[in-house]
Amino acid sequence: MHTPAPLASSEVAFASFDLVSFGEILVPDHPLRFGFQYDVVPSQTGSQNIILALTAVAKIPGTEQSCTRGFAVKVDLVTGEVWDLLNDSGLVGWIERPMDTFTDEEPMLLNWEVEHYGAALIPKLQIGGEVFLYPALRYTDGMVMDTVAGLDIGQDPASTFMHPAVWKESL
Repeated sequence: MHTPAPLASSEVAFASFDLVSFGEILVPDHPLRFGFQYDVVPSQTGSQNIILALTAVAKIPGTEQSCTRGFAVKVDLVTGEVWDLLNDSGLVGWIERPMDTFTDEEPMLLNWEVEHYGAALIPKLQIGGEVFLYPALRYTDGMVMDTVAGLDIGQDPASTFMHPAVWKESL
């Protein structure tokens, strides 16, 4: 596991968050399942919002500019709402279980699991035992995805996220 490192992002969606990266995943050109996950106890974060993301920077064809693509959600730890951050999808859903029921012994798991088939990266988002739909992404050669976790600005993200794991397996 990669030691969490502060991460700076020019993506507007991440502007109000302190971010950390737990490493990168090189997505090969063959079928693969990969993911990123961590646990959190909402009452111990000191933050109203947290982020779980797998992102890739892509050049915009015909320009010198780049954009962030990937899978990214913000979880409101007060209301339980899950919001899309990168695809303008808005509200993805909400966590039914009350936030104060997650403890050190039974923390809330946030997990991205992605299956790469052909040109598609198909995500599965699981938070607090619930599964949410999220848009797929087109694979590009040499794609590298960064694992991103974050909290509202002013919090310490590196010490908040428990049991982070970055993994991949062949299909």
